Amino acid sequence: MNEPEPLRRGKRFQKIVQADFGKDPGDGSVRCEAPIELLLTKAARKKWGRADILISEAGDIVAVLEIKATDWDRIKPKNIKKNLWRHQHQLYSYVERTLEIENKGLSAYIIYPTRPTSAALCKLIEDYLEGYGILPHWYDEIASDAR
Repeated sequence: MNEPEPLRRGKRFQKIVQADFGKDPGDGSVRCEAPIELLLTKAARKKWGRADILISEAGDIVAVLEIKATDWDRIKPKNIKKNLWRHQHQLYSYVERTLEIENKGLSAYIIYPTRPTSAALCKLIEDYLEGYGILPHWYDEIASDAR
């Protein structure tokens, strides 16, 4: 396959994160690439998405984790909010459907490789996503905390 480098980088990052977070404790509660039937308002056809990681047996809470290999320091300032909107929109479609099916509380997370070098950009990302009830996490910080 002749995939673009950003797609290859994203797939590599996703495999790393899924290997760390997607370890199932044996009860089927953690699923990587979990299929989720999406809600469609335009037609009565079915469409499916895949949650990168779905944790479904965490008491009264379901957690949906989306993995994005975005290097925020390389995104043009005019494209920051457009990218954030796309990320939250994708995750929100999973959240909306999961809430309907599971009838539990839900936590939504996006895992990015690293925190942006600019504190202002980091705050913008965090504030934007938190406005949609999504918590951003920086993988390099999570991974170093686990060591």
